Amino acid sequence: MSLTLKKLIDRYRDDPDSSFPNLHYQVRAKHGRLLARICREHGQYPLRNVRTGTLVVWYKTWLADGKVAMAHPLVSRLRVLFRFGATMLEDRDCARLHDAVSDIRLQTSRSHTLQMTAEQANAIRAVAKENGRFSIAFAQALQFELLMSQKDVIGEWVPSSEPGESRTTGEKTGKWLRGAALGVHRRKPDFTPHHRQEPETYRSRSENRSDGP
Repeated sequence: MSLTLKKLIDRYRDDPDSSFPNLHYQVRAKHGRLLARICREHGQYPLRNVRTGTLVVWYKTWLADGKVAMAHPLVSRLRVLFRFGATMLEDRDCARLHDAVSDIRLQTSRSHTLQMTAEQANAIRAVAKENGRFSIAFAQALQFELLMSQKDVIGEWVPSSEPGESRTTGEKTGKWLRGAALGVHRRKPDFTPHHRQEPETYRSRSENRSDGP
């Protein structure tokens, strides 16, 4: 019996070997909303009835009114779904559809990626140190020099039910997890970063680095 798109989504979300359960909470929540939309609009389709032309129609519908920023993540979720189905479920329709969705030519949009220069990073650190905010200065150095995302540096609020222990909790806010710069405000080290010879820029990174099966 052929899988429906909804059943594939359910398997992907619930399977402990898929990439979904291992995503950071905020990323998982964002992807969950995208999957919910796909399921709501097309979940009833049996995969055997989905063709390349079907995927193109879905993509063009998501592109309506120039919503490139919404269409691309939805196509990306389809690609991850079909890859999961092809590799973990060994489903032939998923393998066929993964190849099909990978061949869709995506419309590009003007990049809104922000860049930070070494001079700007140093200016932020200097102001933070002048105001006694040493943890902010250290966090900025980590983010710029190591190309870390902001959440990797300072952490994030997640529901109390999420895995991981935390000393910072709240009845309404949940708990604070991760963060390489936590606690550094207790001391005042030398926050001068060691810049490389050529001018550097910091490019914002996507929050999710895991797009596996």
